[in-house]
Amino acid sequence: MDTTSTPTMSPSAPAVSIVIPVYNLEPYLAPCLDSVRRQTFRDFEAIVVDDGSTDGSLAEIRRLTAGDDRFVVVPTENQGVARARETALAKARGRYVCFLDGDDLFEPEMLQRLVDEIESSRCDIVCCDYKRISASYEAPVRSNRTGEMSGLEFLEAMLCHAIPVTIWGKIYRRELFDADLRHYPLRLGQDVMINIQIACRQPRVRFIDYVGYGYVQRAGSSNHRGFDIDYCRTYATVLDEVLYRHKDTLGERIEFLSLLNALRWYSVYLGKSHHRWVGNTEYVRELRARIANHRSELQAYGMRDRMWMVSLDRYRLLRPIGTVWATMLRWRTSLCRRLAR
Repeated sequence: MDTTSTPTMSPSAPAVSIVIPVYNLEPYLAPCLDSVRRQTFRDFEAIVVDDGSTDGSLAEIRRLTAGDDRFVVVPTENQGVARARETALAKARGRYVCFLDGDDLFEPEMLQRLVDEIESSRCDIVCCDYKRISASYEAPVRSNRTGEMSGLEFLEAMLCHAIPVTIWGKIYRRELFDADLRHYPLRLGQDVMINIQIACRQPRVRFIDYVGYGYVQRAGSSNHRGFDIDYCRTYATVLDEVLYRHKDTLGERIEFLSLLNALRWYSVYLGKSHHRWVGNTEYVRELRARIANHRSELQAYGMRDRMWMVSLDRYRLLRPIGTVWATMLRWRTSLCRRLAR
């Protein structure tokens, strides 16, 4: 597995390195890069990695960044977003790192707010809120958290998806992305895998009540792609590898943390009506046994709905009930977002 090394900082190094991976995003690049250029905080570099785009993205990046030496354009062969971010981090010179997807936006004061907070709090990560942007509405998504969180609390909250698991909407100290951090080229969930590795090192994390990131909804994004039960198992295996690499820190919590991850992914799998029933397979039987061993603790973490779905899935005839329940939960979440406009 390739790793990212920490470069030597020069006296003229910028305060913040912004990592921007791009793949076939030509229509979105102008507002994205303009939102970077309009930052009230000026001491940054923006490393834009074109991941082998087959549309006009690379030419558009070069046109939009011409004459502004704060933008570094890096064309590469197509290797996926994990490798694109890894390439950018290898070139990053800033004390801090932020991430911006090539179809999303920064609010004008985002960098200023995050830099001020990470320097005044002396935390390792500062997280802000974001808003969903679609053709028909914009809705803020707030974590309802302010103040600090320990590394273990951060890890558990991510595995429950009780907080945003993305690497965007956050500012990190550059040293967190050292040679020990691995960039797994997963089809889904790359962001949380990065954050999990960082959380295992017990950083100090701070949340602020500020909507600074604009997440643009589009049909072709990776979050709208499906996955199968094999991917659930693959992701669980990779996650367990990460956890056991940090067993000296996590100790006896590893089994429960692994279960949080497996339950989360399988409940998402159950929520898709086109997924085949696998409730009688060895993998799912073992998952139910693990749930039974940690039932009280899982309930304390707000996992009751997911546990109920997995229990229903024991019987093929009850699968539609679980699917309907999952659909209703998604509708409720969507309605809350729209009402928050």
